[in-house]
Amino acid sequence: MNNLPAKLSTLQQEISALTEQLAPAGADEIGQCIEGLMSGGMRISETITAANPVEEYRLSLRNVPVHGLRRVYVKLKRGEYENINKAFIPLPAELAAMANAECRLIREDRIRKQETLRAIEDSVSRTLPSSHGLMDLRVTHRERAIELAEKGFVRVAEGVDHLEFAQLAKSRELPAGAVHLWAIDEVWSPIAVRVNRSRIQTKLNVQPPPVSPERADELARMVALPDASQVTAEQMAYRGKVKADIEASEPAEEERAA
Repeated sequence: MNNLPAKLSTLQQEISALTEQLAPAGADEIGQCIEGLMSGGMRISETITAANPVEEYRLSLRNVPVHGLRRVYVKLKRGEYENINKAFIPLPAELAAMANAECRLIREDRIRKQETLRAIEDSVSRTLPSSHGLMDLRVTHRERAIELAEKGFVRVAEGVDHLEFAQLAKSRELPAGAVHLWAIDEVWSPIAVRVNRSRIQTKLNVQPPPVSPERADELARMVALPDASQVTAEQMAYRGKVKADIEASEPAEEERAA
């Protein structure tokens, strides 16, 4: 499940790329295709009696995939089709059928990937707990990862906790707008960047200097003071750090007493 966001993102990108290949050819590209074939020596069949034969091709090919049209163009130029008269450009309807045939595997591949994507999304939706109507935050963040990928964001780091993300942002290793999906420990960036985590992790692994007995006594007196009527989250976090420092100093005092 940890690789689910990456898999969903990859599927979305692959489906988008296939969809782009299946986009319909534009009128200009169709005209350039026919003119390119004619400049190579192929002729338009005399059975096309329209005043503007190229316009007939535009009408017939306007809904065919641009990828298929390009492949047909290259293969006609190279003479790779058998059982056709290589002196003539195929009729509009024939050319449309050829272009669609070139995209058959792409269409089938897109259908398979779309079915896989739907199956994964259905599986994720079934993991939502029914009690109290609460949603697993991991599922929420996986869905958020899919949304970010659709917007062009890139996953640039995995296994990142709150502390490391704060240090990465502070050191400007991450661009503005980077998002930390803490429930799945991933960082997503609006642009692709190489994140140097080794320096940050080295810094985080450095042990702080021990608290002196005098400082420990001073901190203990501070903790003993009554709290204000309203305590902010930052103040509570600092209070927790002070208590941790006091506890860290106790083993050293016990060793000296022994």
